[in-house]
Amino acid sequence: MSLTIPSILILFLTSSLFAQAPSFGPREDKGLIEFAPINEASGIAASKKNINVLWTHNDSGDSARIFAINNNGEHLGVYTIENATNRDWEDIAVGPGPEEDKDYIYVAEIGDNLAQYELKYIYRVPEPVVDENQEPVNISLRNADIIKYRYPNGSRDAETIMIDPLTKDIYIVSKRENNIGVYLASYPQSLNDTLTLEQVATLPLTSIVAGDISNDGREILLKNYDYVYYWRRDLQQTIAEAFENQYYLLPYTREPQGEAICWSYNSDGYYTVSEEVFNIQAHLYFYPRIGPNNVDTEENKDEGSDFYLEQNYPNPFNPVTKIEFSIPLNPPSSPLSERGETGGLVSLKVYNVLGEEIADLLNDNRSPGKYEVLFNAADLANGIYFYRLQTNEYFETKAMTLLK
Repeated sequence: MSLTIPSILILFLTSSLFAQAPSFGPREDKGLIEFAPINEASGIAASKKNINVLWTHNDSGDSARIFAINNNGEHLGVYTIENATNRDWEDIAVGPGPEEDKDYIYVAEIGDNLAQYELKYIYRVPEPVVDENQEPVNISLRNADIIKYRYPNGSRDAETIMIDPLTKDIYIVSKRENNIGVYLASYPQSLNDTLTLEQVATLPLTSIVAGDISNDGREILLKNYDYVYYWRRDLQQTIAEAFENQYYLLPYTREPQGEAICWSYNSDGYYTVSEEVFNIQAHLYFYPRIGPNNVDTEENKDEGSDFYLEQNYPNPFNPVTKIEFSIPLNPPSSPLSERGETGGLVSLKVYNVLGEEIADLLNDNRSPGKYEVLFNAADLANGIYFYRLQTNEYFETKAMTLLK
C-alpha cells in the first residue's frame, strides 16, 4: 500500500542545477550460475576483449582453475592455470599488464582468515579468446606470472584486488579491520623479488569482500555483505586520492554470501554473485545504470524537449531531499496537443529496492513548467530508494540514498 508523505511542497522554480550523483536501478536476475562446480564464487570480473563474457572462480579447496560464463550465467569453459595453486583464492580482476596489446586476468590468492601467512600471491595470465555462445571447453593456461607480496604492517586477510587501467598499478583492500586499509603494488611489479606493499589509504569501512575499477578508470566500487560503495575519480587523481572524495551507496540486495562484484565491460552497470550456502543456488545479478545515457529514459524523450528529472539534492539525504523536474509543452504528436491542450497528468512516486511503491508524491494534472517536490523520509529506514516521474509522453527513474 502506498503512503502519501504529508510534508510535500510543490513550487515553480526559476533556475537551479545540482551536481549529478550516480543512478543505478534495482537488480535484474540474469539467471542461475549454470555450471554446478561453481559453488563458491568468490570473485567476478568482466572480460575486456570478449563481449558479454565474465570470469569467476571458487574460494579455497578447488583446483587452480577459473571459469568463463556469459552474461546469462551460462557455462563457457574451464581454464586451468598450470603453475598456480589455490590455497584461498578470493578475487579476480581483468586489466592491462606488461604487453600493451594484451589484457590480463589477475587471480588473487590473498585470503588469510587467521592472518597466519606472511606471503600472498597474485597470478597474472593473458586473457584468452572466448565467445559468448561457445560450447564449453577445457583449456590450460601456461606460464602465468607470479607476483609475491607481503604487507608493511603484518599479515592481513583480504578479499579485494583492483587494477588501475590507467597506471597498471595493483590495489589490495584488506577485510577485517574496523578501518580497512588500501595497499598499492606499483607497476611494474617484480616477478623475482617479494614486494612489500605500500598502504596508501585508510577507509572507515569494514568487511570489504570485493571491488572493481571501471574500464575508463573513472569509477570505483567496493562492497561488503550489506552495501555497495561508489567513488567518482577525476583522471588527475590517484586511486588513493579518489577515496578522499564523497562516496555514495548504490543499490544492493543482500545475497546469501555475496563476495563478488564487477563493472560490466562498458560500465553500463555492475554484476554481483554469491557463494552457494544453505543449499541456495547462486544467481548472476545485474544492476543497470539509469540516467541520461540509459535507453529506458533517452528513447522516451524528444530531442530538444524541456523534459527532465534532476538528481535529488542533497544526496545522500537525511531525512528531507528536494526533487526537481520540468514538464514541457506536449509535442505535436500528442493526443492532448491535437485537442489544443498542454501539460497533463504527472505522477511522481518512490519505490524501494524490491520495486514496491512506498510513497506517492504527486499524481495530478500539471501545466508545462519547472517544479520542485520536497520528500520527507523521516519514517523510512536507511537505504537506496528510487523515484520515478511519469507524464503522458515521458518517464524517467533515478536513485537516491537515505543515510541517517
